[in-house]
Amino acid sequence: MADKTQELDLKGPDRFQTLIMEITRYLSENRKQFYIGTAIAVLLVLLVGGWFVYRWYDEKSASALYGQAMSKARGEQVQPADVIKAYQEVVTRHPSSNAAALASFRLGNIHYLLKDYDASLKAYQAFLSNAPARSDLVTLAYTGEGYCHEAKGDFKSALSSFEKAEKSKGGIHFESITLRNIARIHESLNDSAKALEYYKKALGKSNDPFVESLIKVKIATLG
Repeated sequence: MADKTQELDLKGPDRFQTLIMEITRYLSENRKQFYIGTAIAVLLVLLVGGWFVYRWYDEKSASALYGQAMSKARGEQVQPADVIKAYQEVVTRHPSSNAAALASFRLGNIHYLLKDYDASLKAYQAFLSNAPARSDLVTLAYTGEGYCHEAKGDFKSALSSFEKAEKSKGGIHFESITLRNIARIHESLNDSAKALEYYKKALGKSNDPFVESLIKVKIATLG
């Protein structure tokens, strides 16, 4: 047994040395490729790390600028033009940030209140192109789009926007409003049957007794 153990112990280092020699020979023969591969790997690590650092800094700066814009919007006797400028600065300086998406949503609301429907639509669409699909604000942005199209008399586009609001992930939280919006647009399109269908769907979805009574009146009128 002792002889066998010694024999194994002697063979072990030889195999290890052989492996080291093979690796050394391979690296020597492929030195250029090895250096290039290592350089590429290091460069990728630096680029990825730099990107994450940049994104962190950009988000931090954008959030601070967005906070300033919100503070201005809440100020007394503030002019809408100044608020628009503040939110637009967030979008311009940090276009790919989450804060820029939120600023676009706010701009959509402000432009709608000012009856600048084209600017409002552009802002809502900018928000929707960057917003997380599960955000409740997506539903509200599609609803805002619908109101803009409705105000412009484009009822087919309004219907499309309201239907997207209904199908969005957060749509369930605004179900009563969305269903009534869809019903109202079908009325505008002279489709009484569809309007009646959606008013019936909306019935019982609202916590407001006054709204429920209005829906019942609509159903009675159309039925």
